[in-house]
Amino acid sequence: MLEYIMYLGIHVSSSGGIENSIKNGDMYSVNSIQMMLTAPMKWVTKLVPEEDIQKFVNALEQSQVEKILLHGIYLTNLARKDKQLFHLGKMGLVVYLDFAERVAKEIKKRNLKTEILGVCFHPGSQKELSYEDSLERISYGIQWVLDQVKGDQKLLIETTAGTGNNLGRSFTELKLMRDGVKDKERVGFVLDTQHTFSSGYDWVNNFDGVVEDLERELGIENVKSIHLNDSMVDCASNKDRHSNLGDGKIGEETISKMLHCQKLKNIPFILETPALKSKETIVNEVNKLKDLAK
Repeated sequence: MLEYIMYLGIHVSSSGGIENSIKNGDMYSVNSIQMMLTAPMKWVTKLVPEEDIQKFVNALEQSQVEKILLHGIYLTNLARKDKQLFHLGKMGLVVYLDFAERVAKEIKKRNLKTEILGVCFHPGSQKELSYEDSLERISYGIQWVLDQVKGDQKLLIETTAGTGNNLGRSFTELKLMRDGVKDKERVGFVLDTQHTFSSGYDWVNNFDGVVEDLERELGIENVKSIHLNDSMVDCASNKDRHSNLGDGKIGEETISKMLHCQKLKNIPFILETPALKSKETIVNEVNKLKDLAK
């Protein structure tokens, strides 16, 4: 018997109203979700209206969802030298972090069991600055956002596959970003299994070694969620290519090992696999996830 609660979830749509993300999670009988407040490829600068906050938390009162991860827009690149694009990237995170804070306060006020994990985002790509200056700018941007939105909610830097000039390809790089932030207690990480595998962390042949690297560099307590994805590409290929569970190079055996790793216990596992496209394929993928978690 499991000695801990397993938090299993999927990325859900919030189309038609952010409260619909809660309903979509319940539709597939998962206790964790990842959601976006806005269109992924559109700049956002306006805070979420209070009316929408109330609708969202009202939906939570009737829900089995216990863990919610917010994923920021894909346009954010905190390594940009361009002042306008840098500012737009920061403002997108401000909007999302503000939402997280306000929802968390309302959850506490209503004494609900749900936890907001924080705001996950891709740190950016080295384009106009040196490597060192890029990392420093990301840290500066993170601290700026935290200064605008006071509270306890966290910004969570996601691991990347290391495609092109994308930063965040190693645990060491992520650690350097966090080290450059004053309010480190409000900075955590989201681990993507496909991204880490593709960036060179061999989960299949060196599982314990990868977990040890994670523990040493980032601290497992700072990992707030795991994107559970199989990989279409080989280890160290530096390509962002997700595969459905068991259909890729990582495979069911290693994925099951991840789900049952004691050091990763209680961390929400959230699917971002290609199967999350239709009701039928989502049901099949969620059932496969639950089978592997048994």
